[in-house]
Amino acid sequence: MKKIFVVSSAVVVSAVLAAGGVAMAQKKHAPKPVWGAMVAGLSDIQNMTAALMVFDMKRVEKIADELQKRETFISNIERLPEPVRKGHAVVAEAAAKLVAAAKTGEENDVANAINGVVLTCNACHFDLRDAERRKKAN
Repeated sequence: MKKIFVVSSAVVVSAVLAAGGVAMAQKKHAPKPVWGAMVAGLSDIQNMTAALMVFDMKRVEKIADELQKRETFISNIERLPEPVRKGHAVVAEAAAKLVAAAKTGEENDVANAINGVVLTCNACHFDLRDAERRKKAN
C-alpha cells in the first residue's frame, strides 16, 4: 500500500509539472522546431507516466529509449548554441537512467527517474531560456 502511494505521488507530481508546462508555455518563446521538440518531450513524459500507472515497464522503457535517442541527437547538432547542446546532453543522461530503471521494473525507481527528467528539463529552462524574461518582469 505504501509503495502504491509513493509511486502515485511521484506520478501525480510529474504529470502536473508536464501538463502545467505545456499549458503555460507560450509558442512565442521558441522557434517552431524547438517548440515541437519540447512538446514531443512533454508528451513522452506524459505517456511514460500513464504507462507507469498501469505498471507497463516495457512501454516506459521504449518511450524513455526514444526520448534518450532524440535528446542525444539534438545535443549533437553543431549549429545549436553550446549551452543548449549541453542541456540536451544532460537530459539524455537522465533519460538513460530512466531506461535503466525501467529495465529493473522497480516502480519507485522509475517514478524517481521520470521526476529526474522533468527536473533536469526545468532546471535548464529556468537558468537559460527564462532568465531574460524573469529579469524584465522584475
